[in-house]
Amino acid sequence: MSIAESSASVEVSELTPEEAAEAFDRVARTALDLSGEEFLAALDEGTYDDVDPDNRPGLLDVLMALPLVR
Repeated sequence: MSIAESSASVEVSELTPEEAAEAFDRVARTALDLSGEEFLAALDEGTYDDVDPDNRPGLLDVLMALPLVR
């Protein structure tokens, strides 16, 4: 069976701002052991300006989740 022949469906639901903030917080805590608020404050202070995300485990995960809150 090809993809075109399948009857699979996809559901999409939008997160509320509160749900998005909670999801971002979970990602930040899991990846960097920081709360979402702590990460955002450090980001705004420039802490990560010269950090290569490939050299800091977890940083890329949190940066990819940033659109949830910004």
